[in-house]
Amino acid sequence: MLNNTTFRQNYQAADWYKSNLKVLVACSGGVDSTVLLHLLTEIHDLEISIVHFDHQLRGSESDSDREFIKRVGADLGYPVHVVTEDIEAYAKLNDMSLEEAGSVRRRSAFMNLLDQLSYDYVATGQHVDDQIETILMNIYQGSGIQGLSGISEWNGSFIRPLLGYTREEINDYSKTHQLEYRTDQSNADISFLRNNIRANVIPALNADIDHRLRTSLEGILREGQAINALIETSIEDIDIKGFRSDYVPKIALGLSELPDYFSPIQKAIFDRAFQLISLMPQGISSNHFNALKSLFRDDAIGKEIQLPTSVTAYRDRECITLFKRSDFQWSITPLSASVENKFPFFQFEFTTSLLDDHILDPAYLWVEQNPESYNTRVAEPGDKMVVNATGRSISVFKILQSSRVAPHLKEYYPIVERDGEIIWIPGIRTAHSALISEEVIKENRTKHCIKFQFQKGTFE
Repeated sequence: MLNNTTFRQNYQAADWYKSNLKVLVACSGGVDSTVLLHLLTEIHDLEISIVHFDHQLRGSESDSDREFIKRVGADLGYPVHVVTEDIEAYAKLNDMSLEEAGSVRRRSAFMNLLDQLSYDYVATGQHVDDQIETILMNIYQGSGIQGLSGISEWNGSFIRPLLGYTREEINDYSKTHQLEYRTDQSNADISFLRNNIRANVIPALNADIDHRLRTSLEGILREGQAINALIETSIEDIDIKGFRSDYVPKIALGLSELPDYFSPIQKAIFDRAFQLISLMPQGISSNHFNALKSLFRDDAIGKEIQLPTSVTAYRDRECITLFKRSDFQWSITPLSASVENKFPFFQFEFTTSLLDDHILDPAYLWVEQNPESYNTRVAEPGDKMVVNATGRSISVFKILQSSRVAPHLKEYYPIVERDGEIIWIPGIRTAHSALISEEVIKENRTKHCIKFQFQKGTFE
C-alpha cells in the first residue's frame, strides 16, 4: 500500500539515498508525477525543484499543462523550470518516432538542467505497470538481452522512487489526498506503442494470466538486471574509448578485446554502445547486428554501416567506431591575442617559445605578423594546402587521411588560414609559406607563436 510512511521508509532505504539531497522532479502534470511530487514534499531533508518538458504536440492542452505546473510550483514554493521543444520537428529531422524523440530530448534537457543547478538527481514517476509495459515494448522491438532489464530504480542521475508501486496504488493515493492533476488525452492514442500495449494487450489478459505474467516478468527483470551487470563488466574490460560531445559523439570498440565466444553478449555490447551514442532506450536489431559482424573481416577496413537514428558504424584498423554526425556548423572565426580562443574540441594560445624547442612541431605556428589576421574554421571539401616552393598543393582531406584522422572526423577538423590561404592544419602540417626561414632562425631564437591543443580524446 502506498502512503507517506511506507514511501518515506522505502525512500530512505534506497541505495541512492543520502541526507540533504537536491532533487529535480520531472512533472508532466499527470497523476504519476503529481503523486510523486506530493510524496516528496513530505521528505523534510530534501531540496526540490520542478522541471516540466513541453513537447509542443498538443496545442492549447500543452499550454494548460505548463500553466498548471507553474501554479503547483508557486503553491508549494518550489522553483519551476520549463523546457520547450518542437519534438515533431526533431523526430522528422532524425528519423525517429515521436516517442523516441521525446525520450531522447527529455533526458538531454533534464541532464543539462541538473548540471546547471548542481543537483544530485532527476526523479521521475515510473511505476510497476510502466515496468511491465517497458519490458513488453522491448520484447516487441527486439531490443535483446538488455531490454529484459527494464527500468532501473536508480540509473546514474535518474531515480524512480515509485517503481515499487502499481498504477492502482498511485491512483488510490491521489483520490485519498484529493490531488488535482492533468489528463493527457494523447495517452488514448494507440498509434503510440506504449499506449497500444496498455490499452489492448494487458487488458486482454484475464486475472490469472495477468498475475502469472507479472510474476514471470519480475523474474525476467531480476535475471535481465544480473545479465546487464555482466555486460557492463564486459564493456569495462574491453578497449572502449568514448568521446561524448554534442558535436561528434563516438565510441570505439577495440576488436581484439570484443568477446566472440557468446554472440548474445557481443550484441549486448553493441547495444550498449548504440544506446550511448543515439540516446535511445533500445539497442540494435538482429539484422543490424548481423551487418555489424561483417565489419569484423580484415577486408572491411574503411567500410561503414548505417544504423538507426543517423548512427554510423565505421571499421578502422583496430576498432569499430560508432558515431553520430550532427548539424554542427562553424563559421570562420578570427584568432585573437587578447581573448581566449576556445572551441568545442580544442583551443589556441598566443605565446612565445624558443625555436629550438618546437621548430618542427606542427602543434605550433610561428607568427610573423599581426595575429588578428589569422582565422580558423573546419576543413571543407575542396580545401588545398601549398606544401612546397614550387606551388604544389595537396587536398586537406588527403592530408588528414594520411595522418589517420578517421573519416567521420574530417569535417570537424580545424584549419587556420591567413589572407584566404590555408597555412596550417594544427597538429599535422604547416604550409610552405608559413614555415620559418633560416634567416629568421639565425636572427632570433625566441619567437611569437600560436600553440594548439586538442581537448583530450577528441580525435583518438
